[in-house]
Amino acid sequence: MNEPIGILKQTLLLLVFISLIQATRAVVNYKLTSVMMDSTGNLSLWVGKRQASIDIYTDWCDDSLDSFFHIDMDNVWNRSMIPFITWEITLCNHTNEDDPGITKRINNNTYDPYINRFGDRMKQWLAGPDQIYGTSDDRRAFVRLGHEMNGNWYSWSKGSVPNDYVLAWRHTYNIISNKGINTTRLQWVWSVGSEDYGEYTVEDYWVGENYTNWIGINVFNGGSSASWSKWRWPHEILDNMMARLNKLSSTKPISVNAYATVGVRTGNTTDVQAKNEWLRQMCDYINNNNIKMASYYNVDQPNQDNMVFGGTHGDVIWNGCKGYSSYRNCLQSNDWIEPDVTNPRLVTDKQFAGILSNAKDIWKNRGILKIFTILTLFFQNMII
Repeated sequence: MNEPIGILKQTLLLLVFISLIQATRAVVNYKLTSVMMDSTGNLSLWVGKRQASIDIYTDWCDDSLDSFFHIDMDNVWNRSMIPFITWEITLCNHTNEDDPGITKRINNNTYDPYINRFGDRMKQWLAGPDQIYGTSDDRRAFVRLGHEMNGNWYSWSKGSVPNDYVLAWRHTYNIISNKGINTTRLQWVWSVGSEDYGEYTVEDYWVGENYTNWIGINVFNGGSSASWSKWRWPHEILDNMMARLNKLSSTKPISVNAYATVGVRTGNTTDVQAKNEWLRQMCDYINNNNIKMASYYNVDQPNQDNMVFGGTHGDVIWNGCKGYSSYRNCLQSNDWIEPDVTNPRLVTDKQFAGILSNAKDIWKNRGILKIFTILTLFFQNMII
């Protein structure tokens, strides 16, 4: 082979390699829209996107079952959204900190009657109006059981060790799954805090590949709103835990089940520009780290101005409500999946399971790669 031809072939191979890198970077990260607290629907109208899911909370109390399934769950579904259930392991009229050691009692079968009743009601609700499970009017739901277990404040983390939690999760999961509820109707989300508190780690609480469908994480930037917190950008909060979660499972989709930031970066005065920048960076983080669902916690707390719409601060006003433009701008791209009101179950089975890469778009983005591959093969066979 003479030198000019050798250089030509090497150049073509280099172009193929560069095209492959560009095509990989160009793949769109599709993800589900979601939000916490949009009871009026105004947040969705403001951003111009319907939410695929919305978070609702319930406890471990028989007295809650009727209102939960007939009011809370129905209200969400009737608005063409999938209920995202945060199922706090808390007894009647108790706060989520009042029942230390409750996971031990779950493992002693103390709450089996309640779990069975909850599971029966869940299957009945999932069966839809005809009350026959497995027909065309069936519904969907996500369930997040005992979240942020790697903290040291909730009952399901106090008075017990991680193995108690793992066994309690599996025990509850098995009772409900054995009722014939499959993953096209109910998806389980094992959801952690972004940091470990106390003597145990996220890895200690891992329930295993066979006992969850999603891995979730909560993300909060407290800024200077409390003496124990400081302003941290999304990558500072997430990088460590995301790497650890990806090591636990390379197959489970990851969701951000609640994220929020305050506006006070220093002192006690809201910095609208800093909050907007945090929201912009969080949007980039979601897009660049294969996060398949993200739900903003649009709720203010004492001394915490978390809200991105309808709160006391913002850089834009819509129908008299203040909002943060970076949050709205994030949701303008077409890679956010909205519910399809023509689909009886609102999203496809794959979308529900977090399988959201679009093979057609990936192939389309690799058009240049195909051209250079063909040219390379041609020159390899024709140039001697």
